[in-house]
Amino acid sequence: MKRYILTVLMTLVLFAGSAFANGRMPQVKEKSEAEKFILQLAKVKASEIDYAYISATMFKQMFSMLGVDVALQGVSHPLASIKSLRNFATTGKTGYALLKKHIAPFLQEDDNVMGMELMALSRENGTLTAIYSGSGNILVVSDSDNELSLQFIVGLDYESFVVMKESGIGF
Repeated sequence: MKRYILTVLMTLVLFAGSAFANGRMPQVKEKSEAEKFILQLAKVKASEIDYAYISATMFKQMFSMLGVDVALQGVSHPLASIKSLRNFATTGKTGYALLKKHIAPFLQEDDNVMGMELMALSRENGTLTAIYSGSGNILVVSDSDNELSLQFIVGLDYESFVVMKESGIGF
């Protein structure tokens, strides 16, 4: 029995070693600076900041339950690339001040923040909306009178985001 277990372990070690040598092991993509920032922001606990996380699996389940046909022109399976969505929204003055303090770099209208490029900026009816894109991720910040929201979509590029928005799929 010991011989059998040792033989199995040695075989596994040899196969794993050859996979490393051939470079066939899947490479884990390192998180971008903005993604690390959002993960840290998610750890902030405040009663006046609503936080939601939606994984790729949840997206697929939601759209299949609704029977939504997601075939858009110019984009094949746009939701297939989405890995997750993180949403933050304030519900009071204290939450607004806290979230605004944390995301201040994205509200300064800089062209590049944490490796993300400012793609669109809008001021309408007292609401500032900024859309940043980088490393295949989208960040949408909306700031109006004591209400602040932020959506971070991992795995969606700007072009697909625009096509989805124009087709009526909004986040």
